[in-house]
Amino acid sequence: MGLFNVNFSQTIPYGDPEFRSIYLEVKGEALVACADREGSDSDIDYVKTIIDTTLGEQIFNYDKQQISYKDLPSKSSEIGQAVAAVLGERNITVNTFRILSIAPDARTQERINSIEKANAFSAMSPQEQMKMMEEANRRAQESLSKLSEEQRRQAEEQAKKLMEQQAADIQKIMEQVNQMKAAATVGTAATVTAAAAAAPNAAATPAPLTKKFCPNCGTPVGTGRFCAGCGSPL
Repeated sequence: MGLFNVNFSQTIPYGDPEFRSIYLEVKGEALVACADREGSDSDIDYVKTIIDTTLGEQIFNYDKQQISYKDLPSKSSEIGQAVAAVLGERNITVNTFRILSIAPDARTQERINSIEKANAFSAMSPQEQMKMMEEANRRAQESLSKLSEEQRRQAEEQAKKLMEQQAADIQKIMEQVNQMKAAATVGTAATVTAAAAAAPNAAATPAPLTKKFCPNCGTPVGTGRFCAGCGSPL
């Protein structure tokens, strides 16, 4: 019987209820035993593939349940049981299973930090916001004063590039929004045109019949040639 370690690590997309589309890095290790596998590289890859697939399925289930990514570490035992069950179906016994971390990847964490800072700033009173901005400006001025002329020039160039990139990103987003609006407008106009074409032509609608009377006695008449009241020709 083979007894060997399997280390696993993968990045999984996740729909967090607060931060929407994020990416989670899941890392861990397992010690497994198998009667017909000795722990070769192919054996380890085989078990790792099963673990990765099961992990992805479990994380997707939590995604559908709208569970915060912050609560996923508490699900480690539940995930381990699911992995052990799947491996057990293939005659592979899990001796130990540990998830070392379930956390956002670097880029996702940066976005989360920015969102949390913005939320914290929005929750402040106007006086607190002003004080915080003044303090940030003071620290920035202190940092600039310590830079050489060349370092300051480089910092200004980097800031300018960043602002230009942000402006380009905003412009790109606005163009996409305008394209979506234009497409929606064209779609609406086409719908109205189609509806108008399908509607009956008002001019072709026959006018209601006007009731006729005998010119001699005023008796209402039908389609005959003589009045039923006085016999006068119509």
